[in-house]
Amino acid sequence: MREIRILSEVLQDIAEAAEWYEADGYLGLGDRFVATFYSFLPEIQKNGEIYRKAYLDFRKVLVRPFPYSVYYRLHDDTWIVTFVIYAARSPTLHLR
Repeated sequence: MREIRILSEVLQDIAEAAEWYEADGYLGLGDRFVATFYSFLPEIQKNGEIYRKAYLDFRKVLVRPFPYSVYYRLHDDTWIVTFVIYAARSPTLHLR
């Protein structure tokens, strides 16, 4: 099984999104968002190649039921989680 690494910027984006969900959603929704994000990581780690390439060598998985996409790529033998983007935004703004 490949290793998985999350960039520090991604962790910051996750924290900001969770804060937004807590402020504009209901109590506990931010925690649910964080838990949902982390629940996708073992699947990426185990079967990351099954998700389609979205841009160049970046793959994408949707963090359902939340409108966020996780972008990751393989570097050496490690999956690198590079971006977590609100799905309504264009990923090419970040992937260039």
